[in-house]
Amino acid sequence: MENPDIVATMGAKKRADQFLVGFAAETNDLKQNAQKKLTAKHLDLMVANDVSQSQIGFNSDDNQVTFMWPDGRQQQTPIESKAKVAEEIVDIIATDILKEK
Repeated sequence: MENPDIVATMGAKKRADQFLVGFAAETNDLKQNAQKKLTAKHLDLMVANDVSQSQIGFNSDDNQVTFMWPDGRQQQTPIESKAKVAEEIVDIIATDILKEK
């Protein structure tokens, strides 16, 4: 039995007052695969992570991600701590939510 895609389900039912973030851990075609997921799952923000690099990602305290928005904007972080990446995600969510008010 296949696991349900919870994020896609949430995206299909998302209300205008909700902000949905997805994470794409990819080993190839990072931006193309992440863009497809961003669109298909109706996300407000995609955090794309190239997990093929040994110095970042799963087995490291550091990471480098690309933030992607539905309007085509993209922003890549430098290699930095996972805690810093988390802070940036929270800042983006807060900024985007405040823009809409």
